[in-house]
Amino acid sequence: MISRRNLIKSLGVSAFTLPALTSLAHPSKEMGELDPADPDFWKNVRDQFSLDRHTVFFNPGTVGVMPKVVVEKMTAHLNYTAAHPADWAYQDDNKEEFISGYNNLMSFRTKVASLINGTAAEIAMTDNVTNGMSYIANGLTLQPGDEILTTDQEHGGGQSSWKQKEKRYGAVFKTVAIGKPCTNSTEVYDKINQAITPRTKVLMLSHLISGSGAILPVKELCAQARQRGIFTVLDGAQTIGHIKVDVKDIDCDAYVGCFHKWIGAPPGTGFMYVKAEHLKTLWTSVSSYRWDDHTDEGFRFTQRGTGNFSVLKGLEAALDFHFELGPDRVYERIKFLGKRLRDGLKTLPKVKSFSPAEESMCAGITVYNIEGWTGADLQKKYWAEARMRPRSQGNEFGVRHCTHIFNSEEEIDKAIMLVKAWTK
Repeated sequence: MISRRNLIKSLGVSAFTLPALTSLAHPSKEMGELDPADPDFWKNVRDQFSLDRHTVFFNPGTVGVMPKVVVEKMTAHLNYTAAHPADWAYQDDNKEEFISGYNNLMSFRTKVASLINGTAAEIAMTDNVTNGMSYIANGLTLQPGDEILTTDQEHGGGQSSWKQKEKRYGAVFKTVAIGKPCTNSTEVYDKINQAITPRTKVLMLSHLISGSGAILPVKELCAQARQRGIFTVLDGAQTIGHIKVDVKDIDCDAYVGCFHKWIGAPPGTGFMYVKAEHLKTLWTSVSSYRWDDHTDEGFRFTQRGTGNFSVLKGLEAALDFHFELGPDRVYERIKFLGKRLRDGLKTLPKVKSFSPAEESMCAGITVYNIEGWTGADLQKKYWAEARMRPRSQGNEFGVRHCTHIFNSEEEIDKAIMLVKAWTK
């Protein structure tokens, strides 16, 4: 098993070029210098994954890849609880790590808070973004006619709880078209801002749009909403481990995210952040012993019945791996590869991009198609000729092509060469 202490050595890089983990309070400080294109370093990073060498994975936007250490930590805990169930003394759920759901998970919440610049008390652990969004939608009190404003490109898991709010309580679910591709961040801001009315009570947005890779101007929109007394909640399904997230800087009221995509944790791991002043008034949807105990607001939502602590051990290893590499370094590498792909595709005829032309709105997700093709055509062609796996986005929008730290420049360049051949 590769420990955090030994990961540096296993990557063959001096400890002076990677951040120490003695403190997680400021994980992005003292990063050291490293070129995001350094092939030797990133080849060693790639070796920390068990990925099949004969295939290329371009879809962490759906479910990511767990590093070896994540699988090892998770299975070790699973084996331990299978072999030693009698070791559980039932004395203190917050110290005994046999089942989750009753433990306050403060160590996990602290690491998540460090990652997004929140506070542990404002963090609740969830299973995924759909859960977190549902907890917020069901926990807020809205009146008939109150508007929930969002875009026309939200994921079903993010919008469905608000649609239920409309059907059950008479609130109004309202969408605004922002364009695909988005023209630029200023135009997106203007379209959303102009759709706000005096009846708007909730602004729910994806921080990064799943179907295009567009990073929305959420900080500016949250500032505008705050001036009008509108509650803001951001869907961070595609951001955590992908781009930097700072909830204090964004100043949103709530943020929900997951770890099974870009962080590389096992499925069933997510979080909900809500500002303290709002969290204390939010109703719980899944109620256990702590549902009305306000001494630890995040615990009220974290406690939701028996869960799998082995999965949380995998999450812990994934977060530690991310911190060990250095979050900013990870984000830079993802963006570097994404831009390499987009730059290559721009030169090819018959290729249409559905990701923003404004590069500051892009990171590791690129959505594109070839004129006359469907997404299924393109996905099948990639697999048949190169065993590459992006994900189809339907008839019109082609494929969603994600780049991550386990990918290489050679894989990106080969994908570009394939598309070039298919467009002749």
